[in-house]
Amino acid sequence: MATPIDSPAQSLPAEERVPMPGSARLGRAFAIQLWASTLILTVLVLIWALSGAGGFWPVWVFLPFALALAIHGWVQLLRRHPAIWRRPRMTFALALTGGIALSLTLFNVGVWGASGGGSFWPQWPALAFATVLAIQASVVLFAAPAQRQMSERIDVLTSTRAGAVDAQEEKLRRIERDLHDGAQARLVALGMSLGMAEQKLDAAEPEEARELLAEARVGAEHALRELRDLARGIHPPVLADRGLEAAVRSLADLSPMYVSVSVDLRERPAAAVESAAYFVSAEGLANAAKHAHASRVEIRIARRGAALHLEILDDGRGGADPEGSGLRGLRSRVQALDGTLRVLSPPGGPTVLTAELPCA
Repeated sequence: MATPIDSPAQSLPAEERVPMPGSARLGRAFAIQLWASTLILTVLVLIWALSGAGGFWPVWVFLPFALALAIHGWVQLLRRHPAIWRRPRMTFALALTGGIALSLTLFNVGVWGASGGGSFWPQWPALAFATVLAIQASVVLFAAPAQRQMSERIDVLTSTRAGAVDAQEEKLRRIERDLHDGAQARLVALGMSLGMAEQKLDAAEPEEARELLAEARVGAEHALRELRDLARGIHPPVLADRGLEAAVRSLADLSPMYVSVSVDLRERPAAAVESAAYFVSAEGLANAAKHAHASRVEIRIARRGAALHLEILDDGRGGADPEGSGLRGLRSRVQALDGTLRVLSPPGGPTVLTAELPCA
């Protein structure tokens, strides 16, 4: 029997995959600045050339323009390519400071060279820039792990909350569709049958009225069954009344496979945790029967420290897609509770579905 993977799945922050917001606007601004600077400098060089080409005074305009372009371009590069600064012991602020310090140092060297050389005074501002950069790097060295963990945590929570909202909206649409196509249609037919039976009674046709009433009774039973199934899909009554173990065992009793259930919980977890564990179990059983064609499933639920550990193992053919719609919806449900969901399903099986749900 396969054993579950203990290490949680890692996901890259969203900033690693897409440009940061506003990067396109920043790129257009940089292009405008570049073209405007080039045009102005070209005009100044032409004026210098036509005026006798003495001392090259346009350099004093060129140097500030070059400094502004360098700083603007560095900011744009950092925002469009976050991988430059998203690395150990590095932050956006530290990378930005380093680029600005280098730009200012080169600017001072340019001023020193354009003014005729002499004593190399740019070393003193460069030393000051290096000191500031060293102090900032020291702060980042001690604070970066906590900041990075917080940033990654925010990224994960943002994506999982969005996924939970999407899953909830999809469930509401499914409930509306099931009500419209199922119970509502049957209740409409039930009303019509009762109306026709009433007419038959008024016309003294008891046999036909009896047939219509029998048809209406069957329709009412079907509608009631569909409403119960729909309510069970939202939140099964047995889960609220008797807890997670009874609810999962009821799933096992309804399954066409042999299902063994092992539950070790000294106290009931929160309702949201119970609900998530129930639906993970339900989806795992459904996938094992429908896709894996399994004949045996084991469900193990236990409290481990501050988390509820749920493991579903089947002897099916494996090859489950972790990004399939069903498992993706379960992952969103679990991550919305700050939990993790892992799937190990090599071709040929077995499949191991593991969920960790915080209970503290």
